[in-house]
Amino acid sequence: MAIAFVVGVHLYAPVFSGGNSGVDLFFVLSGFLITKLALEEADRTGGLSLAQFYMRRLFRIFPALFVMLAFLLVASFTFMSDVGNSLRREIMLSGASMGNLWPVFYGFEPRGALGHTWSLGIEEQFYLVWPFILFISPLAFRRTRRFAAWVAGVTIAAGLITRVVVVGIIDYPHWVSIPFFDFDGLALGCLLAMVLHTDDNGRWLRVPNWLFALAAAVVMSDLFAARAYVDHDRFGLRSPVLRVAFAVILAAFLLRPTSQLSAPFRTSPMRMLGRLSYSLYLWHLPIFTIFSSERFPDISHVVLVVTKVSLSVAASLLSYYFVERPAIEYGRRLRERRRIARVPLASPSVSSEPAP
Repeated sequence: MAIAFVVGVHLYAPVFSGGNSGVDLFFVLSGFLITKLALEEADRTGGLSLAQFYMRRLFRIFPALFVMLAFLLVASFTFMSDVGNSLRREIMLSGASMGNLWPVFYGFEPRGALGHTWSLGIEEQFYLVWPFILFISPLAFRRTRRFAAWVAGVTIAAGLITRVVVVGIIDYPHWVSIPFFDFDGLALGCLLAMVLHTDDNGRWLRVPNWLFALAAAVVMSDLFAARAYVDHDRFGLRSPVLRVAFAVILAAFLLRPTSQLSAPFRTSPMRMLGRLSYSLYLWHLPIFTIFSSERFPDISHVVLVVTKVSLSVAASLLSYYFVERPAIEYGRRLRERRRIARVPLASPSVSSEPAP
């Protein structure tokens, strides 16, 4: 759903004007998944292994990203040399996990093929900081509910400071590029994970049907009607509303995983789209930029759309099967070897066979 929204707005913004809300969904999902997995690992092992976590993220994110960046680096000296200097600056920031900081360094200078990596930059910075906070906090795994209250307080305070001081008084235009000023989506996902993980009796987290319907209505209305108000949203109030709506929808799916609401997401096409979502996220905007109407003004819009979608899907399939999945599998084997190496060997008198 998240990648479909994002591809939709980049493909034809006049219809899917609110499609960038897919990024808000992505943030909520990310915060939830990372925190829930960390809590489950702590339950199993008594703590969180930062080395294991960072290895998982390393092999999950960077191989596919660097292959795409290498392709664009070659393109910046060849068939995209007309924007080569700007593109190479984008490549440098995206490769350094700072794609979100382009406006901080270059102001309102337009971005091209890598404009979408602002969200990946925020994600990568979240992956770097949040597990470390969980690791050093004595409350995170022992008194998770109290820790969640602190997270909620910090999130609300940061949101108020941002919108009153940074936006209202200082009027800094690029505040959304700085993670601390715009992390409420990730925080909502983290809070949802902590509440769900500690709600053994189902007393704290309930999603009435009317609330789910309202959240879904907000999301779908925004998808097609955001152009009516998005340019007037100076204080960035649209994103928190959408992120709360996505958190409600996610909670409903988690509490009722076998309900009819989630049935469409269990179909084979949706599962496949989910598997391809990261590679599709990486490749679609570079391909859309290469085959833009500005570069090919004499080709019909329909032909360009078909070309963009077809090549994006093809590149995503190649990236997933030949880069992304092999890298994930290699990382898993490497972590397993490290885990086995840390296990004390049995006494020689028990067995003379080498460890597997």
